Amino acid sequence: MPALVTTEFRIHNAKQFREMFSEAALYGGATASAALSTNMYLFIGKSAAWSGSYNDGTTTYNFTDTSQPDPNNTNAPSSDTTANTSYSHWKDMIAAKKVASSDVSHVIARNNWTSGRYYSMYDDTVKFSLLTASQASQDVYTGSANATATLYPMYVMNSTFKVYKCLFNKKTESGRPQPSTVEPTHTTTSAAAPAAQADGYVWKYMYTISAAESLKFVTSSYIPVKQIRDANAYGQGGTAGGMAVGGAKDDSSDQVIIERNAIDGALDVFVISNDGANYHFENNKAIASGTGTTLVVSATTLTTANAYANSSVYFTYGGVSYVRKVASSTYNSGTSQATMTLSATLGVTLSGTMPTCNVGPWPRIDGDGHGQELVLTANTTGGAAAGSVGGVTVVNSGNSFTTATMTVSSQPGASSPSGAIITPIIPPKGGHGFDAVTELGGFFAMINTKLTQDESGAFTTSNDFRKIGLLKDPNTNGGFLRYTSDTADQAKVITYSAANEAVTGDITITQAASGATAYVVDVNTSASTMRVIDVTNGSSATNGYDSKPGSFQTGQAATSGTLSFTVSAVANGAMSIGSGEILYIENRAPVARAADQTEDIKLIIEF
Repeated sequence: MPALVTTEFRIHNAKQFREMFSEAALYGGATASAALSTNMYLFIGKSAAWSGSYNDGTTTYNFTDTSQPDPNNTNAPSSDTTANTSYSHWKDMIAAKKVASSDVSHVIARNNWTSGRYYSMYDDTVKFSLLTASQASQDVYTGSANATATLYPMYVMNSTFKVYKCLFNKKTESGRPQPSTVEPTHTTTSAAAPAAQADGYVWKYMYTISAAESLKFVTSSYIPVKQIRDANAYGQGGTAGGMAVGGAKDDSSDQVIIERNAIDGALDVFVISNDGANYHFENNKAIASGTGTTLVVSATTLTTANAYANSSVYFTYGGVSYVRKVASSTYNSGTSQATMTLSATLGVTLSGTMPTCNVGPWPRIDGDGHGQELVLTANTTGGAAAGSVGGVTVVNSGNSFTTATMTVSSQPGASSPSGAIITPIIPPKGGHGFDAVTELGGFFAMINTKLTQDESGAFTTSNDFRKIGLLKDPNTNGGFLRYTSDTADQAKVITYSAANEAVTGDITITQAASGATAYVVDVNTSASTMRVIDVTNGSSATNGYDSKPGSFQTGQAATSGTLSFTVSAVANGAMSIGSGEILYIENRAPVARAADQTEDIKLIIEF
C-alpha cells in the first residue's frame, strides 16, 4: 500500500534523540529514578591498523588505514549485525566518555548568504526537501533564462551568524525568483513579516548563533538550530504524571521573543501569479465624513450608482488603521461626493482633521481563519497593464488559517476588471519562528565531545584509535546497575611480572596455557600494567581469571615474539560487555593521541 514517512517524522526522531540527553533533568534532575535517566557515551576503539578485504557479492574491497571499511556494507567488518553491534564492537573498545546535554544540538546544512544567489522561499504547497536542499542544475525556472540555475535553500546565515528564513524571493508571474543582492541584517522580532529589502526579498529573522554555540556546533558544512521552549508539553510549568516539571524556558535571546510572538495561521505573504487588469485604484481620496456604516468621499472619479461596490477602502485615523468593504454606493453630482455603504461599521465617528483614503478591489479570503485585513495596491511598474495588482499590504495578518484562497472582487465601476490570481501562503504550525528546528529541517543531530588529554587516566595518550561510537545505557562491570560515571576505562588491565625485555604497545600477546590472545594498547612500566583490547579466549578447558574456560590464567607466561612475561592479574573494564545499546559506529583513519592533546570530535547523525 502507498505510504509516506513525512519530514516531520524525521524531525520528531531527531528531537527524541536530542531529548534523551536531558531526560533526567526534565524529570527531576539528580534525584530522578534511574529508569528515567539516559546515559549516553561516546567511545573510541581499535588501535590496530585497518587491514583486510570483503566482498559484497560482486566486488572485492580492500581496506587499509587510508581506506576504511564501510560499515553500511553488510559484508564489511563493523556492519550492522547482531554479532557486531552486540558483541564485536565491545572487543576493541578502549574508553568512553559521557555525552552531556550541552554537547548535543540539532543542526542544519550551512548556507551562507551570498550575493547573486537564487534562494527558494517558504511555500506550504512545496515539498519540504526542495526548500531545504540545494537543487543544483534543476530546471527551477520557466523560460530559457537561468533554466538550470541553482536554487539554494530557503534559509541563510549572514556574516554575523544571524539566521534568516526567506518568506518571499521576488518571484515573478512566470514563477521565476530573482537573485538576492542585499544581505539581511535586521533583528526584527515581531510576528509580522518585515518589509521587503531593496532587492525584493523578505527575510524572517529566526535567531543568532552565540559565540559558544559557534565554537561547538558551527562547521564548514553545518550550523546549529534549536528550540528554546521544550519540544513537548513539559517544561512549561505545572505537573506531568504527578511529577513537577520545570518552568518555561527563557534564555533572554532574540529567539525566545520570536517564538512567543509567532502567530499561528497568520497570512503575511502572498504570491501574485497573475496581476490581472482594469481594476480600479484611487489613492489619497478626501473623506468628507464617516460614521456607522456610512463613509462620504469627495472628488470622486466614479460617478454611477454602486460604482464603488466590491471595493475596499483603507485609511488611518487616530493612529488606527481601518479597512472596510464597500457594499454599495451612490453619487451626488451637486456635491461631487460618493456615499459608500460599508459592510461593517467603522466603530468611530470621524471629526476634526479628516483623513484621506485609498480605494482598490476587495480581496476576499475564503478559509478557516479570521481577523485578516488586507489591501491591494496598484502595479506601477513600467509596462504593467492598467489597473493591474502590484502587491498586498497586510494591515492585520489574522490567525488560525490552515487553508485560504483569495478572490479579487470585480468592481461594477471598473471597466471589465479580471484576471488577478493571488495565492496566500499558509505559515507552518505555530507561525513563522515558532519552531526553528521544524521550520528549517533540523533532522540532523550533532554531538560534540572533547577528549581532553587522558581524561583522568581513562583514555590512552600513547596510542591511536580508528573507531568512534555511541553507547546508550551500559551497566557496570559484572552487574545490572546502570553505569553513570563521566568516563570509563574499558580496556582490560593485565598486571605482569618477570618480563625478559621492555613491554610496548601495538603488539599481540598470546598465552600458551590458555590459548588466550590480546592486543596491547599501552603500557605503564612503573606499575607493570598493560591495557589490552581484542581479547579472545583460547581452547583451554581450564578456567582463567574470570572463571571462564580459555581466559587468561594468572601465574602463567604470555609471549609476543621474543618477549615473555608472567600474567600476575587481570581486571575487566569498567562497563559490562554487551550491555546497553550501540547506536552509532564510524570508522576513521587513525587518530593519534598525546599527553598534551585534546580531540574535538563532532558526529553528525541524519534522521
